[in-house]
Order: sequence, then structure tokens, then C-alpha cells
Amino acid sequence: MKLLIATGIYPPEIGGPAGYVRGLATELVRRSHQVSVVTYGTEETEKLHQADGRGFSLTVIPRTFGPLVRYCRYALAVRRLARAADLVYLQGPVSEGFPGMVGALLAGKPTVLKIVGDYAWEQYQQTSVKNPELLDEFLGHRHGGKIRIFEVLERWTAKRSKQIIVPSKYLASVVEKWGMAPEKIKVIYNSIEPLPSVSGKNLRSELKLENKKIILTVVRAVPWKGGDFLCDCLKELPEDYVLVVAGDGPSLEAWKKYAEQLDVSARVKWLGRLSRTDVADWYRIADVFALATGYEGFPHVVVEACSTGLPCIVSDRGGNPETKDFYPDLVTVASYRDKQAWLEAIKRSGGRRDGQKNAELNFEHMVDQTAGILTSNI
Repeated sequence: MKLLIATGIYPPEIGGPAGYVRGLATELVRRSHQVSVVTYGTEETEKLHQADGRGFSLTVIPRTFGPLVRYCRYALAVRRLARAADLVYLQGPVSEGFPGMVGALLAGKPTVLKIVGDYAWEQYQQTSVKNPELLDEFLGHRHGGKIRIFEVLERWTAKRSKQIIVPSKYLASVVEKWGMAPEKIKVIYNSIEPLPSVSGKNLRSELKLENKKIILTVVRAVPWKGGDFLCDCLKELPEDYVLVVAGDGPSLEAWKKYAEQLDVSARVKWLGRLSRTDVADWYRIADVFALATGYEGFPHVVVEACSTGLPCIVSDRGGNPETKDFYPDLVTVASYRDKQAWLEAIKRSGGRRDGQKNAELNFEHMVDQTAGILTSNI
């Protein structure tokens, strides 16, 4: 199979989709498939990929100028690269999916689409609307302005894909609400590449966290990810609890200011964007992992944390609860933004255990399923 993967992010950017693309492409090359990847990024993206030596090509589209210019450049790159491919695997319905679909159509090549969220809703969440709706409410009616444009674009892309892959049963229900036929949708749960080895850093000592109870969260700083809520919880916890936040994004400064208002900023460590090796170090020394999000498709970070034996607390929204089906002894589900429930869950969280693996979330199993769908749609 000659495959072109069209993605919006790629390492060193953090997040499940970035790691998913790199891991999948690497494994497919190992299995003798020919793979190329196109992504948005910077010169650093290209330099790190070249140093990484993964065995597939990477084409980087700069995030300069406005979306119209970016989308045109992306579509033209996909059209050029798709001519040598059997199929284009789109990693989202709008920023990479819409121009990627245009490029694939111009090249006359079929597409498979992976959907890990509702792009229109994500953009709506970042508007100035007070108390914006969560996804389930959002899907109940149409919207106007640019949000409606995004709704049209994501449904246009999904309709023209031969098949749609989603990482949870919850997301399958979301895509059905877009008007897609259930038989067109395939659930393949996210898996992860094995975490890097321990780096040898003594993070507790370096950051003066000896004798502290570490609550770790790894998120992109956007409104529905719950960084502010975890600061609220920290305010009610004993002084020996600290919150460690890995990740960056548009809401990060607002979260920092909120922590200052609560007078807990001295107990919060804002790490910014970390390498996967550094994140793995934190998984291994934290006392509990918290994902207080209002939405996740199926969280890679929980699978990673559980693989190290780290107890996890997740919200009851989106695909988060499905992680408990795979790790019943490690995952606790707490009601979204129910502070008392979260405080009790944090205080009750047990100690670390041996790392746990689940056969259905095995990386090779995920690649087997994905490769089967891709090849069947050529």
C-alpha cells in the first residue's frame, strides 16, 4: 500500500493525534508499506523528523498567512503527493480534512477519514459566548456564522470519505448525528507507542517536590480541558498536594491568572509543552493523573498513564468513561465539574501499581485494524 497521511499536527507538538500519526506511519513502514505525511508545522518540525529517521517523508506546510492561503497550500501539497499514493488518510474533518479532501479529489484518489472530535464545537468553545454548551448540547441544534461554516465543512468532508474511523463508541454516536450512516463508521480504540525509558532525571528533587502528593494532568490548554477546575480542587486540598500541568495553548495564561486569584499559584507547576520522554517521567513519579475535561474522543494520555500503573480520575463526559472498561482497577470516573466528587476521588486514589496493558489497546492490534480498513478502501 502507498499511503498519504494528512494531519494537522505532528511532533514536537504534543497531543494524541501527533503521536498517533508518527507511530502509525513508523509501523506501516516497518511492515513494508510506503508512507508519506503532510502536516502543518515549522522548520523545527521538519528538522526533528529528519533527525528521527522514521523511514517516511514529511512535508510541512507553514502556519503563516490566513486560513485561505494555508488551506490552498495544503490542498496543493496533498494533490501532488496523492498522485503517487493509493489512498489518503485524513486525520480530521476541517483544517486538514477539508483541504486534504480537495487535494485527494483533484488527484482522483480515495480517502478514509479519522474523526477524533467535532471541529465546529471546538471552535465554538473558544468564542466569547458565556458558559458555552458542551458537545451533546451543541449537537442538538444548528448554529450561525463561522460556526455553521465549520459544521458544513466537516460534514462535507465526512460525506465524501469512503469510511470513517473513530476512537470511541461515543464519537461514533456523534458522527451519526452528523447524518452519517452507522455502517460507514468503524470504532478503533486508540493505542499508544510504548513509552520511552526513564530518563534518569530526579524531578521531585529538581522541583522541590519531595514529600508532596502530585496531581498530574497532560492537556492542551483550551477552555474545556479543566485546568481552572483542577485549580479549584487544589484550593480545597491539604497543602501537601501540588498540581502539575503539562501542555500549552490559548487558555494557559487565563489558568495561571486564575490560580493566582485562588492563591494556589505556588502549588501549581506549569511545565508547558514537554517531550514524550519528559511526560513519561512525570507519569512514573506522579501520585494520581487527573483529566477533568468536558470532552475527549478517547484519551491517549489515560492509556499512557495506566500503562505505568498510575491511578487516573476522568470526567464522565465524551469518551472518557470508556477507559474504565479497559482499566477498571486504575480509572475512577467522576461527574464533570462536581468538585466534591473530584476531591473525594483524589483523596481516595490508591497508590501506584504495576503497569497495566490491555490486549485490545495493544499498538500492533490497532495498526492491524487500521491497515485492514485502509487497504480495503483502495
